Amino acid sequence: MIRINLIPPEYIERINRKAVIAKAVLAGVIVVASVVLVSAWHLTRSKTIESTLAKRTEELKVLQKDVDQVKAIEAQIAEVQRYLDSISSINKNRFIYTHFLQDLTSDLPATIWFNGLTTNLSGGVIKVDVVVNSNSAYDLAYWINSLETSGPYSEVGVGGIAVSETEDGKRFSAPLTLKYSR
Repeated sequence: MIRINLIPPEYIERINRKAVIAKAVLAGVIVVASVVLVSAWHLTRSKTIESTLAKRTEELKVLQKDVDQVKAIEAQIAEVQRYLDSISSINKNRFIYTHFLQDLTSDLPATIWFNGLTTNLSGGVIKVDVVVNSNSAYDLAYWINSLETSGPYSEVGVGGIAVSETEDGKRFSAPLTLKYSR
């Protein structure tokens, strides 16, 4: 089988050139259309953001009054809190000796009395040196145990217990050291 090409080569070149030009035009149209679409999308997005910003700015202006009121109220609260803190600092150790004596004597048995009591206030802690006398060894032991196990007392120390004979029986005398904190 013999093939004869009757189409002249110039004609084929023109057809190929037209195809290349058509492809280039199509690519250019697609690029231009893409740029136009992306630009339109960015433009609408920009307008939407600007309108949202305008709305939020108006809302901010409306809410700014409330924010200013809140700041004023917070300033008043801070002022009242400073006032209360100053009163609290004044009253902090004001009644510490009253509370100390109430706590010290609240569980004191009737058979125990103090011979001497020395206190030293340092911050919110009272260091106490006391000499106690008792007619009952059991009551003395109970009261010392109560001091060691109760909340406001710490570092309870007992010196040597002296026993002496009196008309009423035996008298127990002991020096105590302790720290009291409220």
